Amino acid sequence: MIGEGIRKGLRILPIVDKEVRQLLRDPKTILMVLLMPITVTILFGYGYGGKGAGEFPITVVDLDGRDGSFKFIQELKNSRMFRIEAIYKSKGEGFASVYSGKVYASLIIPKSFTEDLILGRSTRVELYYDASNPSTAQLIMQAVGVVTQKYQEWAAEKFGTFAIRPMFYTVYGPHVSKVENFTPTLMALILQMVPTSLISVSICRERERGTFEQFIMTPVTVIDVIFGKLTAYFIATISDAVLSLFTAMLLFDIKLRGSFLNMFIVSTVFLINSLSMGLLISVFSRNQLQAYQASVFIFIPAMLFSGMLIPVDILSREAQIIAALIPMYYFMTAFRNVALKGWDLWMVTDQLIKMNIFTAVFLFLSMRFLRMEVT
Repeated sequence: MIGEGIRKGLRILPIVDKEVRQLLRDPKTILMVLLMPITVTILFGYGYGGKGAGEFPITVVDLDGRDGSFKFIQELKNSRMFRIEAIYKSKGEGFASVYSGKVYASLIIPKSFTEDLILGRSTRVELYYDASNPSTAQLIMQAVGVVTQKYQEWAAEKFGTFAIRPMFYTVYGPHVSKVENFTPTLMALILQMVPTSLISVSICRERERGTFEQFIMTPVTVIDVIFGKLTAYFIATISDAVLSLFTAMLLFDIKLRGSFLNMFIVSTVFLINSLSMGLLISVFSRNQLQAYQASVFIFIPAMLFSGMLIPVDILSREAQIIAALIPMYYFMTAFRNVALKGWDLWMVTDQLIKMNIFTAVFLFLSMRFLRMEVT
């Protein structure tokens, strides 16, 4: 039995030797295999473990302006759970900071806060938060509760027994479900992973099968090849995305607040970006394996730093710099604001412009380096 097992094991050695030799003859593939886990580890460490990670950006409206409110604000800062972007003197400014999407919440400290503490009267703090992301909203409310409890223990020792009640009010989407919150993630997956991986192997497949010679023998130009492939994969992917969205709406009763036209336009801009990125990958890849590896390699940082898993605003400064270089981050931001908050297109113009800039760069590089010749 043991001898038979050894003989069977020895039979695979030539196959192992052949595969290893073939891998060693392809330095790009080896480099990709080695760099992918190392790069992801470094990005994850800097992005999720760097300075400032885990802090929710909020604003504070200090209507009291005395020692009691000053101490409460210091407690918020010392908790390392909040990053106070601004301190205002009017509720309107606080509300505007949440409506505009600059912060997730605004904490209101009432005018009589310090006086209530001194006199031992019950008082409150009010939190107006963006509920379009239920998981983030829940974490913020829990964090405010923890800070309030800790502050109350300090104040009780100094001023006597009393109660501070945190009051919570929603700004956007008071009834956003978990399925509705997942919709931007679903669309991002469909509109990047699918088209990028499909088109990234297209030119490589043409070269490997020898069909690229047919293009060379015709008056087809580089622009014809690029836009022909973009159009074909665009039609296939946008149909898939629309079908998936309507399926989710019918089966899971998803109620999106934005107009379908606005969501379609945002999705179209990002899809063209993903196709352009995939085409660029295809131009620089020697074979289909390299192209597919590169598309996966690019997707992993996009998933980590686009807000798909954790909102980018609560990650480290390094993560926010990385996110600024990832088109999916701008799509997630724009689509979430349009679909879940009901924003108009002019309110997400910044994200649309940045996605188009990336698309222009990808297309320029593709046309610059695509060679109409057999290699």
